[in-house]
Amino acid sequence: MRKERRPSRTREHARLLEAASRIRVPEATDVCIVGGGAAGLVAAIVAAENGSRVVTLDADLECGRTILATGNGRCNFTNVGLDSARYNQPEFVRNVVGQSWLGDVLAFFHDCGLAWEEEAEGRVYPLSRQAASVRSVLLGRATRAGVILAPARSVRSVRQADGGFEVAYEEAFDAQTRRVLQSRTVVMAVGGGTDLCENIGLPMTPYLPVLCPLGCEGPLLAELDGRRVRVEARLIRAGVEVLSERGEVLFRRYGLSGIVVFNLSRYARPGDELVLDLLPTMKLAEAHELGLHTLDGLLDPVIAQALTKLEGSWEGALTRTKALTYRIIGPADTAHAQVSRGGLDVRTFNPATLEAQSKPGLFACGEALDVDGPCGGFNLAWAWKSGMVAGAAAAKETSR
Repeated sequence: MRKERRPSRTREHARLLEAASRIRVPEATDVCIVGGGAAGLVAAIVAAENGSRVVTLDADLECGRTILATGNGRCNFTNVGLDSARYNQPEFVRNVVGQSWLGDVLAFFHDCGLAWEEEAEGRVYPLSRQAASVRSVLLGRATRAGVILAPARSVRSVRQADGGFEVAYEEAFDAQTRRVLQSRTVVMAVGGGTDLCENIGLPMTPYLPVLCPLGCEGPLLAELDGRRVRVEARLIRAGVEVLSERGEVLFRRYGLSGIVVFNLSRYARPGDELVLDLLPTMKLAEAHELGLHTLDGLLDPVIAQALTKLEGSWEGALTRTKALTYRIIGPADTAHAQVSRGGLDVRTFNPATLEAQSKPGLFACGEALDVDGPCGGFNLAWAWKSGMVAGAAAAKETSR
């Protein structure tokens, strides 16, 4: 039986462009969502369900594509331990999300038709363990609500005009023509790293990739490339511990990766030290008693043998397991960073509505704002909830 061939990337690209070209964008709308990712889709749904005409403009060939990469394709979409203290703007986040943050997120996805399960460390995944399930239910609900989802359209500028805003955009399938959408309100839901936010006349913090590996200098990186180990990692600056975290670390030739390192990358600076305890649940004396002249029974034998060779004896290697130290050079593999720190300055936004204080009718949510949290569903939880707040407020503004 012959297997069906998957379409080539070129053919798929052409198909998506053709599909996008068939979507008709009106000349005017009530709410324009700039960005069709996690926060933008929720904002669009909430605004439309509150009675507004909504158009979502997204540069990608399909809306919601960024969701597919979350959680290694499994989409850890929230965490039962949501806490504003875990974000870089804790007071602002607390004022935005209110008292029922987790309940609001789960209720929203229940109404989308999504089922889920909790795993270790409070991580919540769709029952299917497929990010595509999350994206699909969001797109379906947006369509039912009457949202016009318009991908393959890159927004070039947003400026205030009589009665609202002019949103200038270009179509990937007709790059020769710049089009303008008149909108009474705008919700900025762009991902981190775009320069669009820099051009709307509001203060912002420059973007910096976080939740990414760290380039490091130190022993055995090449020898242990690809090996994983559970550790306690301590971030040290000028001899003082900044913070510590337990979990898995992945050795790479250029440095260190893994969830623990991703979380520490939010605080790390070049020149800091990262000190790994490879036996975090065991005291040195206990490990010495169990070692019996080899570390193979305590560690991955490849790691054990590399440490022993480095130190020249198993006793020296055992001592090193409690303080394997690396000097941080800076972020690494930033193209695959999960989040960008930076964005619109939260001090210029009303946390109750996420409306810009100096530009009535302009709202922002998700990574467009300078808010980021650790791995484990925290950044998506912020995207969903901030999208709900901005979408509801934009719809209320258009109903006046």
